[in-house]
Amino acid sequence: MPEKIENLQDFLMAIIGLLKFIDKSSPVLFRSNFRLNLSHSLEEAIPTLIRLKEHDYIQFPTDSPAMAEAGLTGSQLDLKLESFEHSYLSFHEEGGLNHLVRVLKKGQIILSSIGKVAPGFGSFAQELIMFIIEELSLDTTQDHPLDI
Repeated sequence: MPEKIENLQDFLMAIIGLLKFIDKSSPVLFRSNFRLNLSHSLEEAIPTLIRLKEHDYIQFPTDSPAMAEAGLTGSQLDLKLESFEHSYLSFHEEGGLNHLVRVLKKGQIILSSIGKVAPGFGSFAQELIMFIIEELSLDTTQDHPLDI
């Protein structure tokens, strides 16, 4: 059972865990060309996220006025993390593509906020998740690896 997500470091560890899960599950989730490129992208993204979780903006968000203005401190952050945590736990408890997409969308929102204010963070993780969501949300009238 995943632990409580109480801060941005916990959030980033949850995102890293989700990305690792997606990588392991990619043979049943994605078409082969996307799967190959995703694997290479994750080889770059995950170590970068691990390094960035030690960034001062992540460890001490209340020390940054920009983080506060982005709603990444106090009750605003608590609200976002609780919502993310709820979806994260629902995915772990119930599984399913809908729960996975829901937790990724919430994670994308938080990553986008971090990317806008934390120097050096950039938008790479948020954009990577956006493309994963798009691939998972393919038109269901088309052949899809999860169609039975």
